[in-house]
Amino acid sequence: MKKIEKITDVKVKNALTLLLASTLFAIAINIFIGPGGLYVGGLTGVLQLLISFFYNLFGIKLSLGMLVLIFNIPILWLAWKSVGKRFAILTITSVVMQSILFELVPEITFTDDMMVNSIFGGVLVGFGSGIILKIGASGGGMDVISQVMAYKFDGTFGKYSLIINAFVILIAGYYQSWEIAMYTIISIYITSVVVDKVHTIHQNLTLYIVTQKEAEIKASIWARLHRGITVLEASGAYTEERRSVLMMVLSSYELYEALEIIKTSDANAFVNIVRSEAVIGNFIKKRM
Repeated sequence: MKKIEKITDVKVKNALTLLLASTLFAIAINIFIGPGGLYVGGLTGVLQLLISFFYNLFGIKLSLGMLVLIFNIPILWLAWKSVGKRFAILTITSVVMQSILFELVPEITFTDDMMVNSIFGGVLVGFGSGIILKIGASGGGMDVISQVMAYKFDGTFGKYSLIINAFVILIAGYYQSWEIAMYTIISIYITSVVVDKVHTIHQNLTLYIVTQKEAEIKASIWARLHRGITVLEASGAYTEERRSVLMMVLSSYELYEALEIIKTSDANAFVNIVRSEAVIGNFIKKRM
C-alpha cells in the first residue's frame, strides 16, 4: 500500500510540474510574446507564423491551442516509438495541457515595450521548458527533436534548440521586420540560457545509494532501467548498523526515473549523485 502511495505521489508531482510549465508557456505567449508581435522558437513559433499568414491573407484567426495539438501528433508518435514510453506519456500530457491553456489564458497586452516582452517571455518559456526536461519529459514539437539531438551527440538541449529556431527568426524577419527578428532572437536566446541553467545537460552520472532495502531497489532498477549495480557493504560510523551501498552509472536522462524508483522502494534511502568524467568498460548508451 505504501509503495502504491509513493508511486501516486510521484505521478501527482509530475502532473503538477507539467501543469505549472504549461501555464508559464501560456502566460509567456498570450501576455508577452504574442501581444509584443514576437515569436517563440520551435514548432509553436512556426505555428505563430502560420496563424499570422492566414490572418493577413484571409482574415481567419486560427486557434494556436488546436494547431499545437494537431501538429504534435506525428512528433508524439515518433517519441513513443523511438524515445521511450515514459518520456512520450509525459510529453503527450504536456502538449494536451498546453493546448487547453493556450485557449484559457486571455490575450492581454502587458506592455508595448518589445524588450520587456522579449525578456519576460524568454524567461518564462525557458523556465517552463527547463522544469519539464528536469522530470524527463519535453514540451513537444521541436523540443523532442532537440532532446534527441542532445542525447545522441552529447550537446546541450539549448544549443540544438537555438540552431533549430534560426528558421523561425529568418522567416519572421523576412516577412515582417528585422526589428521583430532581433527581439525574437533576444527572447529565444534568453530561453536557451534559462533552459540550460534549469535543466541538467546530458552527462553520465554515478549514483551511490545507501539503503536497507537492497533487494527491492536492485530488482526495480533492473526491471525498469536494465542497469547493472555494484553492491558495497558498509556500516554507519555512529550507529554501526550494517547497510548496503549500491553503486551504478547511468545517463542524466535516466536520473529522474532512477530517483523515482529509489524513492518508491525506500523513502529513507540516501543518494549521492556524482558526475562521471569518463566511463571505461561495458556501459551501454540507451534510449532516454
